[in-house]
Amino acid sequence: MRLKKVGGFSLGTLLSRLSGMGREIVFAYLFGSSTSMDAFRIAFNIPNLLRDFFGEGGMNAAFLPVYSSYRSKKGERSANRYLSSFLLPLIIALLVVVSLGILFSPQIISVVARGFIDNPIQFNLAIHLTKIIFPFLLFISLASVIMGVLTYFDRFFITGVYPVFFNLSVILFSFLLYQKFGIIGVAIGVLVGGILQFLFLTFFLPGEGVRLFKPVWGHPGVLTSIRLIGPVFLAYAATRINVTVTLFLASLLPTGSISYLSYAYRIMQLPLGMFGVAVATVALPELSRKFAKMESQETSILSSLRAVFLLSIPSSFLLFSLRIPLIRILYEHGAFSTMDSLRTASVLLFYVIGIPFIAGTKVIQNVYFSRRDVKTPMRISYITMTINILLAIILMNIMEEKGLALAVSIGGIFQFCLLIKPYFNILKKIFIFLFKLILCSTLAILPVIYIEQTFISFISLIIGSIIFGLIFIGSTYILRIEEICQILKR
Repeated sequence: MRLKKVGGFSLGTLLSRLSGMGREIVFAYLFGSSTSMDAFRIAFNIPNLLRDFFGEGGMNAAFLPVYSSYRSKKGERSANRYLSSFLLPLIIALLVVVSLGILFSPQIISVVARGFIDNPIQFNLAIHLTKIIFPFLLFISLASVIMGVLTYFDRFFITGVYPVFFNLSVILFSFLLYQKFGIIGVAIGVLVGGILQFLFLTFFLPGEGVRLFKPVWGHPGVLTSIRLIGPVFLAYAATRINVTVTLFLASLLPTGSISYLSYAYRIMQLPLGMFGVAVATVALPELSRKFAKMESQETSILSSLRAVFLLSIPSSFLLFSLRIPLIRILYEHGAFSTMDSLRTASVLLFYVIGIPFIAGTKVIQNVYFSRRDVKTPMRISYITMTINILLAIILMNIMEEKGLALAVSIGGIFQFCLLIKPYFNILKKIFIFLFKLILCSTLAILPVIYIEQTFISFISLIIGSIIFGLIFIGSTYILRIEEICQILKR
């Protein structure tokens, strides 16, 4: 895998994650960890429970390998015909799901946020927000399929940066409508942002020769994708069930618990999205092309694992050491208090543990999907789901929201270990590489811990990050880590 491709997607993702962080800063400033913010988190996460399936996760795992096969073996016109035929049942399914989601939003809220029932105002607000936000699923899912097509053509910066439009829309509508509509303005921004993302990605399709034809009902490629979709749906459903259970349990905890988890999760998603999702997104079309041509995937798997760990392990160490100043700088304004910062930081601490493993899981899952093996990840997902739910129930009674974050990380570790088992011989080839990364990250973190305890938040964040980077790069160069040496030579 070329780091240039990962770099392109990571740069785009960095911009989108920074704008997403700006969105969270606005939320913290305007709403803090209030009951209305908790209601919005629940409402927004309900269509997101389905987004991974209909969007860039599950649907692309069933779509992209088949599209890659048509494009490689039968040419542009056949691939376009398959794409057109694939979109027809997808749009029909999405319209049905969105309609049902709006119609049964009271019942959905009563299930996923049981703790809201005791607060009728919060419960009704969550229902109203859900009805506004649910159509977002249609546009973001179509945008995600288009993203899958563009990744085939290596348009990784575009596919990384497109969520910026969503985040800017949410920020703009939050400020414009806050005085008159409160949290409802945020929901409107979500819906408009989904439409903008879809339109932005659609603009680039003609440049890659993508045209839509009259769809063919019963197209053989679509039937192949449908056969893959069932197990893929079950695999991704397990992940989203974990999210649903986490939200359900958090709704039973004191007010603010859902918000603390969400604010911390957003920070965790910065390295996870930039590195884990970036490497996995770049890897899927490359792995799919190799499988379609019956070429060995070992080199791609090895380079993908090296890339994801090179980026995620030091990021986890740095985030661990600077989590408190980072949260205080980002969130501690307006309605967000010092106590909110400390509780969010304590949640982030336990999320950080799982970052390298969750990032690695995203890569290894795509190895299976590229080979059209969707049943193995499905089975492993349900084993992980069971572990996660049991741990969440046990740990929340001991550690409250921190226990829910720890359960997510432990579940991620189990899932990675089970997925990597068939490829353990490949993983063994990078054991020394992993040891070097952990050693260099440990050396780099020691002065950062001292700096964090000595200086104010802003200074400790800036100086700590610079010193960590210098020590990490210097020590990895001394230990001759190949990727770092290549970058420095360039």
